[in-house]
Amino acid sequence: MKKIVTLSIVALIFAGCMSDEVKPKVVKSERFQSVAMEQAVILQTGEHKHACPECGMKLPMFYKSNHAATSNGKVKQYCSIHCLVDDKTNKKSDVKEMKVVAVDTLKFIDVKEATYVVGSDVRGTMSGLSKYAFEGRMSARRFVQEHQGKIMSFDEAYAYALKDFE
Repeated sequence: MKKIVTLSIVALIFAGCMSDEVKPKVVKSERFQSVAMEQAVILQTGEHKHACPECGMKLPMFYKSNHAATSNGKVKQYCSIHCLVDDKTNKKSDVKEMKVVAVDTLKFIDVKEATYVVGSDVRGTMSGLSKYAFEGRMSARRFVQEHQGKIMSFDEAYAYALKDFE
């Protein structure tokens, strides 16, 4: 019993000493990322078009964190920035024309036009550190007021997603 208590205390101390600027917050249990199947825009084709090509997760279930790109000449739709990073950086796919679903409009927009919120208290997809994109900067600010997190560019959010693979 003493070992369990000691390990728990050490784990809590370690978690409190995380050196990253953005730390995972207490996660709410709601399924914020989901939309109904008829609300989801599916850009890829084929038999498994409703699933992430990297991890197999259902795209409508994680729609508010969906990313899409042309990868090796084929449109792919990912459940998250995590899977986009995996394909682009780890698998060295020729990823171009990257887009993201904006939480505030549920439409795909260019990632460079998006305002990301990283580290909110809303559950992330494929990562303990959430990363959501917004078309409007004011929408992102309102989200931060309600759910915490830090406003970032795509490149900054991508760098945090890359840390998932360290």
